[in-house]
Amino acid sequence: MTHLQALSAREKEVVDLLLKGKSNKLIASALGISDRTVEFHLKNVFHKLQVASRTELILKLGTSTVAGREEMPDNGDSLRAISLKEAVSRIGKELRMENLFGAQEEANPATFFGAIRVCLTKYADFNGQAARAEFWWFALFVTLVTAALGYLGQELASVGSLVLLLPFLAVGARRLRDIGKSAWWLLIILAPVGGLVALGFLWAQPTTDHDPVSA
Repeated sequence: MTHLQALSAREKEVVDLLLKGKSNKLIASALGISDRTVEFHLKNVFHKLQVASRTELILKLGTSTVAGREEMPDNGDSLRAISLKEAVSRIGKELRMENLFGAQEEANPATFFGAIRVCLTKYADFNGQAARAEFWWFALFVTLVTAALGYLGQELASVGSLVLLLPFLAVGARRLRDIGKSAWWLLIILAPVGGLVALGFLWAQPTTDHDPVSA
């Protein structure tokens, strides 16, 4: 992977263990170094690969792995599916770790994991408001999950889309309220031409000062 060429031998070892789902403590134990040294190496890795977290690193390297394997003519779809399964598994582990260490903290909808937590908690709540960061982080999550499931099978993609549809519509309604629009504007998504584009334009608008919308 070209992304790893800038890393030192020790940094590559740390990244390899991280991609296997190891925590900082387990990485330190495996390499015979301290937790602080692991954190130091990860900080350097994040800087060199221009990422801000373990999850972004997994996504970046996972995407690179898939792309590299697709260039090989004899691998076929099976290897692509295997690599995506690995990526989804790793992301799932990161989500569980985030929940474990941040369980006592209030979910921050302005962050990726915070937005997922809030939107899934309010999966059927069409009232209230949602800022742009909350909506678009959750939209990114829906896109990633749907794309990954699509590689694994059309049936899985269909089920995943149905499961995430309600929380996506709910946060979409709250986003509309945040810009002073009624949740009924969601109905324009049914327009055969340009409905989703028009909604995307509305969802991208900044928060406005307005009286609460009743519907």
